[in-house]
Amino acid sequence: MQGLKLRKTDILRIMDESIRALTVPASIHVILTFEIANGDVWLDHERIVKALVDIEQNAIEAMPDGGTLTVFGEESADGERIMVMIRDTGTGILKDHLEQLFTPFFSTKPVGEGTGLGLPSAYGTVKAHRGEMSIESNAYPEQGPTGTTVRITLPRRLIQPPSSLRSIILDHD
Repeated sequence: MQGLKLRKTDILRIMDESIRALTVPASIHVILTFEIANGDVWLDHERIVKALVDIEQNAIEAMPDGGTLTVFGEESADGERIMVMIRDTGTGILKDHLEQLFTPFFSTKPVGEGTGLGLPSAYGTVKAHRGEMSIESNAYPEQGPTGTTVRITLPRRLIQPPSSLRSIILDHD
């Protein structure tokens, strides 16, 4: 993903903005909470908001009968990374589908209801920021509460330039 527009922003503002961009049915309770003393991050604000919205929208759609959407943020012990967790109490994702979630055009939704691009796009955005994304889910009520948790870890600032940027050093000796 080229062309990141990195700027100093506030992860708490990003989380709040992503929630405000959603249309949340009355049957879904949204909890936004964080344990972050310093929300300063160097990110592409718009792309991270869009990534969170895509994940949160999937979570809402996984709760057709209502439930709870929790968005939680915290910083790493060393203060170098920010973690955002998005959890729903929805139907969960079948184990067979978990490995395919980041594959473009793969969708668990009925034909015509999903493009299969939301999660792959969010994953690409997180990876472009040198971050990590993982998904845990339970779709089997006999194994405990159903639902899905997406965990995103982002560095506060990119240490290395993206691979599309190269430095050329000229030596005139």
